[in-house]
Formats: sequence, C-alpha cells, structure tokens
Amino acid sequence: MKFSYSLVSFALIAGLGIGTALAQDAAGSSDAPAFSDLSHGGKYITRKDIPEDNERLKQLRSHMSENDVDHNGKIDEKEYNAYMSKDNPLNKKQ
Repeated sequence: MKFSYSLVSFALIAGLGIGTALAQDAAGSSDAPAFSDLSHGGKYITRKDIPEDNERLKQLRSHMSENDVDHNGKIDEKEYNAYMSKDNPLNKKQ
C-alpha cells in the first residue's frame, strides 16, 4: 500500500512539473526583450526600436505617447519599466 501512495505522489508531482514547463514555453514565446537590448546605449528607445511582432510590446508601440511620461518622443528605462509593470494581461508573465 505504501508503494502505491508513493507512485501516485510521484505521478502527481511529475504532472504538475510538465504543466508548469508547458506554461513557461507558451509565455516565453512573447517575452519582451530587456530595455538594454532595445535601447540606444541604455538611454532610450523610440517607436522604431520596439519589435512589431512582440505581443507584450504591441500596446507600448501603438500607445507611445501615453507611456512617454516626459513627452520627449522617447521611452527611457523608467518609462519602460512602468509600462512592463502595468496591470495589463499582455504585460504579465504567465
């Protein structure tokens, strides 16, 4: 009897691990690049620097002016991080 409980526990843990791995793969396909990967020397990004095919950055690209708090036509690291932490389902890792 003890053996069957161990087997069931192992199967349950393995199943949860596989589900987590699959969820991470799905979320990983739309992960946003780091600010430093997009920026001009770590200082700012412009609309053309934002990849068009990245789901997490589509709203940033289409609503630059709303996210450009200082209205200088550029997104600095603080503005980028504020956008990434917004309560937007596309901005949250799954």
